[in-house]
Amino acid sequence: MSKGKGIGFILGAIGGAVAGVLLAPKSGKETREDIKKGAEELKVKAEQTVEDLKVEGQKLADEGKKAAAKGKKAVKEVEKQGAKSARKVAGAAKKTAKTAKTEGQKTVAAAKKSMASAKKQGAKSAKKVASSAKKTSDVAKSEAKKAVAKAKSEVNKLKK
Repeated sequence: MSKGKGIGFILGAIGGAVAGVLLAPKSGKETREDIKKGAEELKVKAEQTVEDLKVEGQKLADEGKKAAAKGKKAVKEVEKQGAKSARKVAGAAKKTAKTAKTEGQKTVAAAKKSMASAKKQGAKSAKKVASSAKKTSDVAKSEAKKAVAKAKSEVNKLKK
C-alpha cells in the first residue's frame, strides 16, 4: 500500500467513524462505547497500514542494497582493468581509468546515501537509486572496456 493511499485510508476511516457516531440516535453511553470501539478499530487499521509500509520500505531498501553491491563489484572490476591498462599505455588510458574509478565511487556514495533515504522515504527512492547505480555502473564498465581496447591497441602499436 502506498504512503498516500495509507494516509487517505486512515483519514477516510476517521471521517466515517466521526460521522457515524455523531449522526446515530443513541444514548451518551452507547455513543461513547461506539467512539471507543471505532478508535480501537482505527488504531488496529493504522498499525497494520504502518506495518505494511515498513515491510514495503524494507523490501525496497534491500533491493537498493543489492543494486549497490552489484555496482560496487562492477566498479572494483573496472578499477582493476583500468589500473592494468594504465600501466601499459600513455596518459589517455590513465585518464579514462581515473574517470571510471571516480564515477564508480560516486555511484557507491549515491547508493549508500539513497539506502538511508529509502528507509525513511520508502519505495520510490530505492528504485531510482538502483536504476541510477546500474546505469552509472554500465557507463563506468563501458568506459573501462574502451580504455582496455585502447590500451591493447597502443600495446600492439608499440610491439610493431
